[in-house]
Order: sequence, then structure tokens, then C-alpha cells
Amino acid sequence: MRKEGEHLVIEPTPPKSLLAVLATLKSLDEKFPEIEELKTTPVSL
Repeated sequence: MRKEGEHLVIEPTPPKSLLAVLATLKSLDEKFPEIEELKTTPVSL
């Protein structure tokens, strides 16, 4: 944001990369339950 004469100019900031955004997040201290592997069956079409 800047002032040019009597005008106030508002410009967007450059977009951040997804990795830059993820780097600002706090880590989770929760333990997640184990997920058991489900058996799969092939499907014939």
C-alpha cells in the first residue's frame, strides 16, 4: 500500500508457494490411531 499524491494505491502481495505456507504451520503433537490394512478384491469389468 502506498500513497501517490492524493491517491491510495493498494496492490496484492506476491503469492507464496505451498511449501512456504506449510512451513509456517505448527506441528501436531497428537497421536493418531493405527489404521489397519484392508484386504482388497479385484473388480472385473
